[in-house]
Amino acid sequence: MASPSLLTPTPKLQPLLPTSASPPPSPLPHQNHHHPSRRHFLSLSAVTTATLSLSSLLPVTPPPAFAADDEEYVKETSDVINKVRNTINMDKNDPNVATAVAELRDTSNSWVAKYRREKALLGRPSFREIYSALNAVSGHYISFGPTAPIPAKRKARILEEMDTAEKALLRGR
Repeated sequence: MASPSLLTPTPKLQPLLPTSASPPPSPLPHQNHHHPSRRHFLSLSAVTTATLSLSSLLPVTPPPAFAADDEEYVKETSDVINKVRNTINMDKNDPNVATAVAELRDTSNSWVAKYRREKALLGRPSFREIYSALNAVSGHYISFGPTAPIPAKRKARILEEMDTAEKALLRGR
């Protein structure tokens, strides 16, 4: 017994009957041809992101040091040299040694903080010598206290570095 709703195979193909004459279905909202597709949007956003990322990776060169900056560097470095010489040549019994060492520490910290990031100055012999001397002086006073005298060998090396730095400053180096 065959049910009327079951399809049975027939040797002859029968055409499908249209149910009603309805308009063709409208496109879905995401298939609207007036707006870019999702794939197009994602590819554009990927290209934009890549371009912005690459532009942030390009090296930014700092502006060259100007003459006014150079004059300021020379003046401040000369002041630091004089302050280091005066402080390390003070008598160990002088009551102002601790104050002078504290002032030297503040001056050297501000000098290093200001000029350490200046790429134009890093290669200068004057910068290298002063930086080395300031490390030696501050390391000594941090380790042994502000009233401890600097040993003769270390003092001679620091003063020699100060002389070398001063000569380099005079030559513009």
